[in-house]
Amino acid sequence: MAFFFDSKTPISTALANNGQGSAVSYQFREHWKKDGMPSDMSDLQPVDLWYGRLFHGRINGAGDVIYPSETNLKQLPADGTDTFWALDFVVDAFADLQLHMKRAVGRGLISPDSTVASFEPARAWVSANLDYNAHMEKLYDHMVTSWLQKGYRNTKIKKFSDFLREFLELIDDAARTIPFTKSAYILSKYFSPLSSGLIVEITEGDHSLDIIKQKSWVEDPNFSFYRNAAKNHGFLIDKNAPWRLIADVNSAPMAEYMSQYGVSGKDLFDSYYYKSHRQDIEALKIYLIEMYNAYTVAYPEVKELRTKMRGAGGVRTVSRLTTRHPITLEEVDQNFGPEYWLKTYYYIRLREMQAPIDNVMFNNEVEKIYRRYKFLDFERALDYINGKIKKLKVP
Repeated sequence: MAFFFDSKTPISTALANNGQGSAVSYQFREHWKKDGMPSDMSDLQPVDLWYGRLFHGRINGAGDVIYPSETNLKQLPADGTDTFWALDFVVDAFADLQLHMKRAVGRGLISPDSTVASFEPARAWVSANLDYNAHMEKLYDHMVTSWLQKGYRNTKIKKFSDFLREFLELIDDAARTIPFTKSAYILSKYFSPLSSGLIVEITEGDHSLDIIKQKSWVEDPNFSFYRNAAKNHGFLIDKNAPWRLIADVNSAPMAEYMSQYGVSGKDLFDSYYYKSHRQDIEALKIYLIEMYNAYTVAYPEVKELRTKMRGAGGVRTVSRLTTRHPITLEEVDQNFGPEYWLKTYYYIRLREMQAPIDNVMFNNEVEKIYRRYKFLDFERALDYINGKIKKLKVP
């Protein structure tokens, strides 16, 4: 159905969806952004993961990209057969909120027909490791079926170093739109906010349909009760998904739940989360080895074409088959030392951040990175790279 938008008439109904044209969609999205979930009190403002806290649970206070350790997960209480997980203190807070809401239904404070009456988890934590793995599998498919087929690149790959060269050329071409490192992936649009471990959704709603958010949630007579109950248990509501509960780690109620595990809002991200930049190189190295070995299995031979001189100035073309051989981690470590990976990683991160690369400045920074590795350790060199990347502005 087509919408004929009159820009002079104030919008009073949330009608945005992903099927609209950009101009119409923009106007309706702006309406929801400004007026979609009104609040009388500032401390009840919902979280806006579209336009506000884009990196909630993805970046710590120092600006490091993070993801949660799975050792601190706990299973959410649920009536169905599906299992859902979140960080342990989040699960405790949700369990108490769930009990509070069910009791409210029993006491007649909430209509049993209300959207918020059936208070069960529908979506929660998803593994950042599994998601990144799926992303890298798609990246491999793209590289093999598309990138290496262009310009006879596939004929240039005889060994692992050739594969690395083509991989870096792909980065030069596509890093603007495709994340390659785990750090870049976590900050990208492909990464699910659920991976933070701080979120529980009580229905599988369609985030693109604003009319559902308005009619089924915001205009529900029990919505205020739901939002206040969530606040009193340390949760905020996602403005663009009212069914999404987000742990407010700086709130007093959530601080009480966190204290049961010996953590606070100040040290949560240090004790419950990994800094992804310290894992990036090792993860990328393993994926590249797996990609190359999979490539050698799928395409074990490469045909080389050469020209040879005939007698009396003639030329003839001859072909030769070269066998590609898989490689081990030990062989890679022998041939590509820490300095290679530090330099390559710094280059990739700059490309992912779309930063201009001046060769002189780049080489000067690489020397500083090498010195930190030589006189301190590999982790300090990674921290130095991370510090340089954090100072860059994301385009």
